[in-house]
Amino acid sequence: MLYTDAWLDEKPYKEIYDGRVHPKVSPQLRHMLVQGTVIALLFEWGRERGVSGPEWRVYLDENTSLVPDVSFMSDERLRQIPEEQREKPPISPELIVEIRSPQNRERNIRRKTTLYLEHGAVAVLEVDPARRLVHVTTREGESTLQAGDSFTHSAFLGLTLPVDAIFAPLERLS
Repeated sequence: MLYTDAWLDEKPYKEIYDGRVHPKVSPQLRHMLVQGTVIALLFEWGRERGVSGPEWRVYLDENTSLVPDVSFMSDERLRQIPEEQREKPPISPELIVEIRSPQNRERNIRRKTTLYLEHGAVAVLEVDPARRLVHVTTREGESTLQAGDSFTHSAFLGLTLPVDAIFAPLERLS
């Protein structure tokens, strides 16, 4: 059974879906800067609402385990999971943030987005540091945010993720 496969957590991390093992792309500077910024923004908003952070492995079914770059799960949703499964939750967090790296394949990103949504995610944000865009996918549809825009969603009351803030650390390096 997948839940006991500790080899998935050995570095480099691996994800498994559609019957194949997929290596996690090794993060680099831009990825780290954007990831840290998103974590800080989510933590500030969510610390009284749930848990957020990087690289929390989820087990969506017996043959699917993913490691989102950043995720948020509400306290309410976390309490629905038996305590012994909380370290390795069997559901998707409500908000997933995947940070695109040059090595990411479009079809893999799309497939993982679908899997997250099928297993309970409300929104998946694909953050593209190279193009300074945030692609948002929900069950209701898709949109792309750019400079001047912000991510908001009725499921995350009070959360605003400004695109400019997400990419601000990259601007300092330009």
